[in-house]
Amino acid sequence: MSHRDILVGDVGGTNARLAIARLKGYNQVELLEVARLPVLSFPTFNHAIEAWKNEGRTLPAAAVFALAGPTGADEVHLTNSDWVVSASSTKSRFGFESVTLVNDFAAQARAVAINAPDAFEVLIEGNARPDAPMVVLGPGTGLGMALLVPSHDDWQVLSTEGGHQAYAPVSPREREILAVIAQELPYVSFEHIVSGPGLDHLYTTIAALTGRAVRISGGNEIGPSAIAGDDPSAVEAVEILIQSLATFAGNAILSTGALGGCVIAGGVTEALAPFLRTNAFKDRFFNKGAMSSYLKGVPVFRARNPFAALEGAAFFAPKSINKTNDRNGS
Repeated sequence: MSHRDILVGDVGGTNARLAIARLKGYNQVELLEVARLPVLSFPTFNHAIEAWKNEGRTLPAAAVFALAGPTGADEVHLTNSDWVVSASSTKSRFGFESVTLVNDFAAQARAVAINAPDAFEVLIEGNARPDAPMVVLGPGTGLGMALLVPSHDDWQVLSTEGGHQAYAPVSPREREILAVIAQELPYVSFEHIVSGPGLDHLYTTIAALTGRAVRISGGNEIGPSAIAGDDPSAVEAVEILIQSLATFAGNAILSTGALGGCVIAGGVTEALAPFLRTNAFKDRFFNKGAMSSYLKGVPVFRARNPFAALEGAAFFAPKSINKTNDRNGS
């Protein structure tokens, strides 16, 4: 079987993952040479590619990079990093025939169409409408969102910056928290609450409101502490984040008509999965007043595949690139 090799990257505010994606046939992809590179370890994205290549790897002719930020131009400024990724600069530096920049959640969404059912955990059962869009969203360093729209026998992906919508509190506690955070930020988006940095915002704010000491920081400490139940501020911070995520997911379906289902991805929800398997999450998801019935029947899943964005990115490569032409760079 013929194949095409493509350099793919999933570039966020914390980590950049690089791999060779081998496209086989219409809807099959295999990942090779997967590596994780901490963003803070490299001054630029090109330096990260150089380090990856210098470990004895060969660069294909085409590259597609899924980036945590608005795309559509030759140069992309990552939302939660100082990196600026330039398609033309990277193409020239490494001798690629093509370099394509796409939104990271657009790549996540495209992978949904090819991943097997066991790549997802069912959070809320339902009956998806096959002719309706699916929404793919989730928190990491930021809060991403994209639409997967059925188009004849294929799928069309629509990128969005939905995570930057103004935060909408629902409970009295959330209104109290928002009032405190709004004193520091002129505009509070869902991303400021539903993300890794948002978890820090929530934890310190809740500690201040309750008069408790701030004992820990960062998602790698707050999340496990919440799961263990040994810090009340951590538990409440995670509960508020997850319920706000449920509000955001329900809003996304209302605003896009995504009756084909909702897929929640991202590193934060992987770490906090036990809090997604609760009635509190389900109740908040359906809490839409007069429109609560609109969400009935919409299935909600958690994506289990940590490399989905790498797989999905491969499908954005130009079809005309030479199938076997590889290069070492210069």
